[in-house]
Amino acid sequence: MFPQPRRIAMPMKTATPAPATLAQLHHLLDAGAALSPTYRGRLSNHLPMAQQALLELGASVERLQAWSEAYETQLEPRVSARPASVGFERDLGRPDSEVAWHAHFAARIEAVGSAVTLREALPVLLDGAGAIAFHGLIRTGHAVLAGHEGELAAGLAHWAAHHLPLPTTHDGPPLALADWLQALRQLPRPDYPAGSFIADRMRAWGTSPDFAAVAGRLLHRPDTLRDLALLAARTYAATGNFTVLHLLTACHAMSVLEPWWPTHDLARGFSVAAAAGLLASGAAPALTLDHSPSCPWPALIAAACEHDDVHVIKLTHAAWRLDRRWPDPAWRRAVERAIPL
Repeated sequence: MFPQPRRIAMPMKTATPAPATLAQLHHLLDAGAALSPTYRGRLSNHLPMAQQALLELGASVERLQAWSEAYETQLEPRVSARPASVGFERDLGRPDSEVAWHAHFAARIEAVGSAVTLREALPVLLDGAGAIAFHGLIRTGHAVLAGHEGELAAGLAHWAAHHLPLPTTHDGPPLALADWLQALRQLPRPDYPAGSFIADRMRAWGTSPDFAAVAGRLLHRPDTLRDLALLAARTYAATGNFTVLHLLTACHAMSVLEPWWPTHDLARGFSVAAAAGLLASGAAPALTLDHSPSCPWPALIAAACEHDDVHVIKLTHAAWRLDRRWPDPAWRRAVERAIPL
C-alpha cells in the first residue's frame, strides 16, 4: 500500500470587498435629506460631503455604510417648516431661511436643470464664499461630483442661508501673492474670544479697519486658484492648522465649480474669503514645502478610507483630486500631516 501524500494546507483566499457604488451613494444621500444641515447649534453636517469623498476614494460598500451609520449618531433631524419665498437681496445670510432656500433651489433645478441653476446662483453666492467656514461652497462642490440634484439644492441652500460677504476696495495696485500675504500679516488682529468659530473669526477680520484695502488686491492670474490651493496645502503641511484645512478643501470645491463660474477669472469674493480664512487661522503662510512626501497615494487613500475623522477623509479626497489636475508633492505632504503612517 502506497503511503498517502501529506495534505498541505493552502491559504484561504480573501475576497476583495466590493467597492461602493454611485447607486449606494444616491440612496444614502436620499436618506440623509431627513437630517438637519447643522447640528449642535452651528456645526455643518458633513455626512453627504464625506460620503461622496469615500465613494470616490474607493471605500467598500460595507465601509461606506458603517461610517455613515456611525457619523449619523451625532446629527439632528431636519426641522419641518413650511417654506416661505426667498429673494437674493433680502434673505442671503439668514440661517433661519435655509428651509426656504432649499425649496427655492429644488424648484429651480426641477424647472431649468442643475447647470442653469448653478449659473444663476454662483454670481451672487461667490461674493460670500466663506459662508459657514466655506462649508456651503464645499457641500455644493461635493453635490456636483455626486450628480445628485437634491443634494445640490441642499448645498446651495446652506451657502445662501449662511452667506458671508466681506468688504473689499480696489485702492492701490494689485499685489503678487507673496506681497499680498505680507500685507495681510501686517494688519492688526481684531478682538474675538478664544475658541470662536471659524466664520466668526473671518467676520471679525472682515470688519477690521484695514482689511478691505488689502484683501481684494491679490493679483489674479489664470493660475491664481492653483496658487491659493498650493499655499493652503503647504501651510497645512507645515502647521496642521484646522482652519487652513478648510481653505484647501474650499479651493478644491472652487475647481469643481469652475465650469459654472460667472467669468473665466477666479471670483474676487473667493480670494477675499481666502484672505479672511488665512488671517482667522493665525498660521504663518508657507510658500514652500517643509519637506518631500514619502507615502504613495494608494497607502494614504487606503488609510483615509478607514479613518473616522470626516476632515481627514475630505482633505485626502480634495488633495488627491487636486494632484491629478496640478501635480505637486505638496498635496501628498498635506495628507501625510493629517494621516501619519
